Parts: sequence; structure tokens; C-alpha cells
Amino acid sequence: QVQQLSVRRAMQFDHIVIATSDLVNAAHRLSENTGLTALEGGVHDSLGTYNYIVPLGRGYLELVGVHDDVLANRNPFGQLVLSALARNSESFAGWAVEVTFDQLTATAHRLATKIRRLTRRGVGIDYAGMETSTTSPGLPFLLTRYPGVPHPGHLDVDHDVSLLGDISLQIAESAAQLDHWIDGIGCDSALDIEVRSHGSGQGINRVCIGTSTGPIV
Repeated sequence: QVQQLSVRRAMQFDHIVIATSDLVNAAHRLSENTGLTALEGGVHDSLGTYNYIVPLGRGYLELVGVHDDVLANRNPFGQLVLSALARNSESFAGWAVEVTFDQLTATAHRLATKIRRLTRRGVGIDYAGMETSTTSPGLPFLLTRYPGVPHPGHLDVDHDVSLLGDISLQIAESAAQLDHWIDGIGCDSALDIEVRSHGSGQGINRVCIGTSTGPIV
């Protein structure tokens, strides 16, 4: 039975990671099939991965490829992407929610996990929980962004469709698993997104983005 819940906590939806074995081709196909434009990001510092960004205003899609398997195997983000690619040549690798650094620290302590850093050209995020997301991609990893750095979701971009700001996820993990994973982060005002849970396994089954011409699934 599908369970429905809204994420209304001290966090906001940040982005969805899509792993692909052919990054440039994936960006072109996304544009042709959906009207969404992917902007070239670049190489992550010492992670063996590189990306394209699809700004959505309210969060973004991150298309990620691997350029060095050895480096990627040495860090949680690279492992997240490689794990997804082991399932399929193009696959939802995971998703992220943004929290404050205090909330990130408290949650990392509660979950007995480390805070790590991911950068591109020296600028990036601190994150926690990606190891869990690697084995259970429907559970989001948590991040906090460097102060004063523009959010990738707000980058200037010329899409061929108009976005409505509606994003929803369908995950295989149960509502109880998700609730337990994000429990204790806090209760500040935040963006909320719809998350539907099957409770039948692990992973992101479906992503839906609302546009003026209909939903992109």
C-alpha cells in the first residue's frame, strides 16, 4: 500500500542526484525529451565525478558522471554514484535536503555518522548520511551550503517549458523509515514536498516535476 506524507520539517528539498554513464548525452536527451536545460557544472574536487545542473527554482536536478573510478570509490559521493550505475547506466542515485549546520551536526551525532565536505573549485557543501543513502537511496542525505554562495537551483537558465514549482517523489522505503531517518532535525518553517512511499524496498521509483505543459515524470 502506498503511504503519503509531506516533508514539513527544519529542512528544505535541495536536489536529486541522477547518475549516468554518459553525462553529455544525458544532458542532451533531457533537453530534447522534457524541455529542461542542463548547465555544465564541472569536476568535483578529488572525487572522481563531474556534473551538469538543471535548475528548477525550487531545488535542482544534478546529473553526475564518473571520470575516475578509483577516486570515486574512495569517497561516499563517488560510491553513491557508482552504486547507482551498478544498477543501471542511468539511475536515480539519491536526493538531498538542506538543513542548518547546527542541525547537520546534531543529526550526524544522533546517527553516529561523519560530516564530510564536497566541493567544486573549492566551493561546495558539508553533508552527512550519504553512506546510508548509498544502500537506501530513498532516504535523503543532509547538507548545509557555504554562506553567500548562490544556490544551483536559482542559476539563470532558459528552459523550453515553464516550471510550476511542484516537485514530488515516490520512494520504495516505508514512511516509517523516512520519518525515523529525518526525525529530530527540528520544526522550523520550510518548503515541503510530497513524498509517496511504497514500503517495498530501497530507492527512488519516480520523480514528478510540474510544468505549464504538464508533469515531467
